[in-house]
Amino acid sequence: MLEGLPHFWINRAADAQRRALAQAFLDRAGVVHARIDAVTPDTLPPVRVREPFVNSLPELAIMASHLRAVGTAYRAGAAATLVLEDDVRSHHLFDGAALLASAPPDWEILQLHVSHAPVVLALGELYLRHGILWHEWEPACYSAGAYVVSRRGMQSLLARYCPDGVALDLTGVHACGKLVADHLLYRRAICYTATLPLFFNDVGLASTHAPQRDETHHRPGAQGAEDVRLRVARRAGADAYPFALRPL
Repeated sequence: MLEGLPHFWINRAADAQRRALAQAFLDRAGVVHARIDAVTPDTLPPVRVREPFVNSLPELAIMASHLRAVGTAYRAGAAATLVLEDDVRSHHLFDGAALLASAPPDWEILQLHVSHAPVVLALGELYLRHGILWHEWEPACYSAGAYVVSRRGMQSLLARYCPDGVALDLTGVHACGKLVADHLLYRRAICYTATLPLFFNDVGLASTHAPQRDETHHRPGAQGAEDVRLRVARRAGADAYPFALRPL
C-alpha cells in the first residue's frame, strides 16, 4: 500500500469474505481507504459501443467499476489516488511520495501490478540489471489490479469514457475485442509500468470474473512477482526494499 495516497478499492456487494479481508489488510496498513461498490452486469449504466460487440457484459462491468472508483476520487478532490481490486495486496507499506517522485514527470497513470508471469520476470530484469524503475506500458502488461492515477489522468478518463457523467461511452474505441479495463485505462493515457513487484494477487482467492485465469495468469504472476521480490530483497537487504517503510 502507499502512504500518503487515498486508496479506493473495488468490491462486489456479494463478496463479503473478500470485503472483510481487504478491509482488514488496509486497516492494518493504516492508509486512508474507501470501498467502491463494484458494478455488475445487472447494474451496468447505459453503454454505447461500436459494432460488432465481441466482449462480455462482465468485462464492461469491470471497466464501469474502475470508472466509478476514478470518478469518486476525482469528486473527492484527490490530486492522485491508488485504485485497487479487492484481491490485491502488498508486502510493504511504501512511501507514496517517493514512489511518485521517481516516475517520469509526464505520467498520468502508474501501473503497479502485472499478472502475466513472463512480463513480470522481464520487468524485474530491467530493474535488477539496469536499475530501471519504470517502463512504458505495453499491451502484454495485463492487469488493472493496482494503479495510481493523477488528477489529470482522472479528468482524461472521465471525459473520454463517461462524458455525460452517466453512460459508459466506448464508441471512440476502435479495437475490436479490447473492451477490457487494462487496455481501456492505459492505452491512451501516459502510462508507465513499475518494474519492481510492488503488489500481488492473493492467490487464496479465486477470480470472480475469470477463474480459468487463476492457473494461467494470477498464480504464475504472483509467483513471478515473489521470485523477483526475493531477488531484489537479497540485493538490497531485508530492511531496504525500495520505497518500503515497513512490512505488512
